[in-house]
Amino acid sequence: MSLGITDVKLLVGGRLLEGGIAIENGKITRIAKTALLPKSERRVDGKGLVAIPGLIDAHVHLRDMELAYKEDFSSGTMAAAAGGFTTVLDMPNTKPPTDSRERVIEKMAKARKSVHVSVGFYAALAESPVEIRGMMNAGVIGFKLYMNDPSPNAWHNDHRRLLSSLEECGSLGVPVAVHAENGPAIAKIQAECQSAGRRGMRDFLRAHAPELELDAIRTISELAHRVRSRVHLCHVSTYRGLNEIFAARRRGTAVTCEATPHHMLLKQAEMNRRKGIALMVPPLRSPEDAGVLWNSAAGGRIDVVASDHAPHAIEEKTGEDVWALKPGIPGLETTLPLLLAKMHHKEITLSRIVRLLAENPARIFGLETKGRLSEGMDGDVVLVDPKKQSKVDSSQFYSKARFSPFDGTRCVGRPVLTIVSGHIVYERGEIIEEKQGEIVTGRVRS
Repeated sequence: MSLGITDVKLLVGGRLLEGGIAIENGKITRIAKTALLPKSERRVDGKGLVAIPGLIDAHVHLRDMELAYKEDFSSGTMAAAAGGFTTVLDMPNTKPPTDSRERVIEKMAKARKSVHVSVGFYAALAESPVEIRGMMNAGVIGFKLYMNDPSPNAWHNDHRRLLSSLEECGSLGVPVAVHAENGPAIAKIQAECQSAGRRGMRDFLRAHAPELELDAIRTISELAHRVRSRVHLCHVSTYRGLNEIFAARRRGTAVTCEATPHHMLLKQAEMNRRKGIALMVPPLRSPEDAGVLWNSAAGGRIDVVASDHAPHAIEEKTGEDVWALKPGIPGLETTLPLLLAKMHHKEITLSRIVRLLAENPARIFGLETKGRLSEGMDGDVVLVDPKKQSKVDSSQFYSKARFSPFDGTRCVGRPVLTIVSGHIVYERGEIIEEKQGEIVTGRVRS
């Protein structure tokens, strides 16, 4: 199968150039002026559009298995394609959890049958070096540590045991992604609130206070520094947490971080207005926090923007008892349009968006053939219409989670065509070809 994209603007090396792209057998074979492209079986007219590398979402929850009522591999990866993502990295807190070699293999086998974009998998960080190596050999892209685990007896609360696992991951060259909140402290405050009959948004915010994020970031950064392991801090939500990460970098710690569109663009007040629809962990923060996060992402101090796509049934997002609500929102179909709207208002450049959503995730997670428009790279390309106006309408999502705190937000700029390995998967609102994705795997350092 060969595909030619003609008369398009190309973001190459940070500059927009006129030309075209030739893709054959799943790889980019030529980037040149349109007249110099080889003949292809199919051609796409890119006039008025901008070609960028296929985007990588480093933080998604595709659910499936026993949670398929929330999302499954097919619906989640259709949502990814509609949002301009050609690769997504799936988290391990599924049912059953992805916490052994056998479950990694089972999950990959199930996904392989139905994914529309490429998918890599995290596994839950294990204590046993044998189990860590087994899951790495099965092909996981990284490990996830949930410091927000409410159990005071969780093995990772013993820093000596956690150091051993971090050291093993460091020796394998694999990153550990971290949800950095102090879980036992959260559980203690929540129990106190529930005992007193307090179940409102203010109580939830107290249980997830900014200090508990800062404490966890400080702890994991210090441990990672001691054993020279790589950690990736997920969904950082506070400026104090971000400053702690910057301080760790100055000490030589190998730490990267991500922010989400909701933590950068929404404020805590949305939780009172939208209730459970705007509930996630960590929660929305102050205007000051959001502003610092946005400026740090637009200015290049944050490495990655990730959606933290976390779908739920609508019934799980509504009710008066905050402790009974499921935290998390869908984000695969809103992330790029929201950032393109910011680009339209000259608050971020397209080059920065591509670094945050393609180049940096590819570098951090070892996806060596993805994240750039270059000859020899995978034929993952997104065509964007920078002038296309739209409004976020969750009722039209491909995701099963048809709700969003961004509903009604007006955007300028949208992905209109998503190409995975040279196959057009999504075109102007429609899924065109099915099951074009593959399972991407990590590599064990020899």
